Amino acid sequence: MVDCRSLTGKEWDYGKQDCYTLVRQYYERLGVKLRDFQRPEDLGTTDSIFLKHAKSLSFQQVEFDDRQESDVLLMRLGTRTPMHAAIYLGGDRILHQRMNSISAVEPLRQYYWKRTVAVFRHATCLAGR
Repeated sequence: MVDCRSLTGKEWDYGKQDCYTLVRQYYERLGVKLRDFQRPEDLGTTDSIFLKHAKSLSFQQVEFDDRQESDVLLMRLGTRTPMHAAIYLGGDRILHQRMNSISAVEPLRQYYWKRTVAVFRHATCLAGR
């Protein structure tokens, strides 16, 4: 279990402290170094960075109902493709970096789970960590 306290309360800064940055910081605490990517200028018209690179980052898609701690929930929040990522913490809680806000742990409310289009599990979690 990752202690998320040091990951919360961070101000959003696109490309420097955004949802993918938070995913990278979380996984680093699990001993997994995920490479960074250039962020697209227009989130509304680009394809999902995470979907494009999930396999090369050693993530495998799993069913929403099979989600477990440390899975990445990929969401479509007002964009053409799913561009928002959150970490599932178990107990129907997520850790995520909200646009123009602070990183936080929140309940996996209906708003988020209805917009979740894919769930990904890292190879280290598939192997039982």
